[in-house]
Amino acid sequence: MLSLADPNADDGVRISETTSPAGRQFSESAALEGRRDNFRHAALRSISDMDVERQLRLRRIQSSNFNEDSGPKHEKAAIHQLLTHVKFDPDGGILNLVDGTSAQVSKVIFLKKNMLEKGLAALAAFRTVANPVAMIYVSCHMLQKQLFSENGRAKLRDEIARLRLGKIAEHIFIGANLSELFLAVGCILLTLYHVCVIFSYIAKQEPVNEAVAQTDAEADQSMRTVLVAGREETGAVDGEGEEIVNPKYMHEATFWITDLPRLQNLSTLRLLAFAHPNLLVKRQKHFSTGDELARAVLEGVFRCNGKYFSDDQLSDEVAKVISQNGKTDNKFSAEELLRWRPSDALRELRAWREAGNQLDTERYNPEMLDKAWRMDLLLFGELLCFCSLTCICFTLGTVEFFHKICRLTLLLTDEETPLRTCMTFFLLFLNQTLGMMHINSLLQWRVETFIFGGTDAAISGEENYMLQVYLGLLMERIWALERVSTCEKLAIMLQLDDDDLQQLVVEESEVKAQVSASIRHFMDKRGHSSKLLGMLQNLVTR
Repeated sequence: MLSLADPNADDGVRISETTSPAGRQFSESAALEGRRDNFRHAALRSISDMDVERQLRLRRIQSSNFNEDSGPKHEKAAIHQLLTHVKFDPDGGILNLVDGTSAQVSKVIFLKKNMLEKGLAALAAFRTVANPVAMIYVSCHMLQKQLFSENGRAKLRDEIARLRLGKIAEHIFIGANLSELFLAVGCILLTLYHVCVIFSYIAKQEPVNEAVAQTDAEADQSMRTVLVAGREETGAVDGEGEEIVNPKYMHEATFWITDLPRLQNLSTLRLLAFAHPNLLVKRQKHFSTGDELARAVLEGVFRCNGKYFSDDQLSDEVAKVISQNGKTDNKFSAEELLRWRPSDALRELRAWREAGNQLDTERYNPEMLDKAWRMDLLLFGELLCFCSLTCICFTLGTVEFFHKICRLTLLLTDEETPLRTCMTFFLLFLNQTLGMMHINSLLQWRVETFIFGGTDAAISGEENYMLQVYLGLLMERIWALERVSTCEKLAIMLQLDDDDLQQLVVEESEVKAQVSASIRHFMDKRGHSSKLLGMLQNLVTR
């Protein structure tokens, strides 16, 4: 579990800059012992049901009798236990990424890739380089041909006339080539920026203290995953400047999980994915800042004065103000309160005040509600921006798709165009069409939203930071594995997908196996099993 330590709390013994050398040595030793105790306690707390299940299965394997306990004896009882096996690993599987035997089940096997996945990783590496390079080559070739060659503009007009298009198509063709060129160069520079940031953190990293290097294996497994890892990486001992994870690994997670997949499918056609009708509601949730703005207004109303309260606390306080006031008969059920977000709570509070009720000016600041119209204006502008952005993405993506079809047609029918250029453009267009809706990123986005988004199915700013911390810790643990070769680690990074995250985070107990056995018996008895699968089983066993 990611434990965010209180920045004001002491971790072991703080070291003062004015301490004598002998006293500093004693303080460092005491601090090290304190951290060791914290790490051991964190490792013990992270023992999950999966680890207990492993011990039970090991004892069963060592037994000489066959275990015939199949769980629920009745199929309907099994149906009622359908999801009792689903649990989340409290640390997200981070502490389970260990090399040798330990108190926990190792989940390294879930990340290892088979031969097909390793081949796809090599293909992904090739596409990461080939796609942007091909974009730059084709765009430069087209621009050189259209703008800088003799009679280039005249030939372009002739080509447009062959396609029975208007004069505006000339500007569309040139603009599309320029946009592809700038897009490829910009994304390459952004990727190189993250690479430079990673190497800058490596260059600034201080050497590890020998005393820390001698920490036992159990403490080493958990010291960078449960408590504040920035101390050990940066040498910080004060509460200021601490990081939950070394920022190097957070940038590295962005490089492997965001930058490289973007280069593989880089194209202006991907603008159509943003405007996909089936994703508009989900994207609007992530685009909206209504809850954040409403939270700021409510914190001002309740005079939080720099204190941080949860959304549930703010919503409960609003319900308390409305329901406990003698001038109103409003009562809220528990189900309604559980659905309240900060925006809902603020809307109810404003409606209550507009009905003629007044807040106690000694405890609350009603003037903040008078400024809530600014939030309404900002949210209306936000909605207009989202609608405009969706329309722009759809328009530009459609124009680019039409341009590529026309350009491919002209290249294939032009006798002067080399075959190499035609095939390069065709393969580039094929790759960009396949990556127009990047399925891997979409599936991973869905799993991340399910795990970190909560019941509202939207990732807030705080939840997004938790996600980035988790991915940074995951990167750190993968690179720390000693029994996994470098090639396998690269394959894991290139092929890290939604299945890997689900296998790390979700744990199953033996209840699922028992329920599945009962359901399989029910399906065979009622004739709901696959007949084809039954034929194949008979072919194998008879």
